[in-house]
Amino acid sequence: MGWRHRLVSEVVGPNGELFSNNNNNHDVKLLDLATGTADVAILLGRAAAKYSAETTINSAVLGLDPSQNMLNVGKSKVKESDLSNIVTLELGDARKLTALQDDTFDAATMSFGIRNVPEKEQALCEINRVLKKGGDVQTKLAIMEFSEPGEDSGVMGSMARAFIRHVIPSMGALLSGAPREYMHLQKSIQEFPSPPEFVKLIEGVRCPVKIADEEDEVQIDTFGSFRVKEVVNLNFGSVQIYVATPYLKRHVTE
Repeated sequence: MGWRHRLVSEVVGPNGELFSNNNNNHDVKLLDLATGTADVAILLGRAAAKYSAETTINSAVLGLDPSQNMLNVGKSKVKESDLSNIVTLELGDARKLTALQDDTFDAATMSFGIRNVPEKEQALCEINRVLKKGGDVQTKLAIMEFSEPGEDSGVMGSMARAFIRHVIPSMGALLSGAPREYMHLQKSIQEFPSPPEFVKLIEGVRCPVKIADEEDEVQIDTFGSFRVKEVVNLNFGSVQIYVATPYLKRHVTE
């Protein structure tokens, strides 16, 4: 799907800038959450294979998903794509990335997954924790999600609402034979925050920052958060890509 290609392009850059701008010549690590059957992870893997071949760096993609059945399908697709040396798929929940170390990844993606996470702030803080921050590091978080355009969005918005309310459930039910799941999809899209509301949620997180070498101790004067750099609207405004950068900030005290 073209949407996923655009998501990957937003992360790695149209010409692989994520890899070519790697001034410290360190390995590039990419994280795909709610990877499902690994569609985005494979696209990231292909980009990593292409652009890393032009440099001396190594790249790796880790895809996480809570469904082993989805991962099994994804692993077959990764093998068929000859990317097993770059893409690894494992069980994992975006809300609890305990197996991953702090400040490890150069970019993270999530495609049509955050909508189904009840504790969105918790997931965002875990992503913030594992992304590299500080100095000249320019890491990215790119989240792609559906939204339903408002009633004031004109003709194109009306078309997008019709697409979400009728086309997606009908086509999904027909192709999958699971109409109940696709009615849930329609309902979850209607309940998801509008783009301005979701930007506010992303930028509003205040994530605890651990003290180095202290497992349970957190800094009292610093928190992690995100700045949303761009919101890319696709499909008449029914799909958005939120591109954000993580940062650390000190609490303002009197």
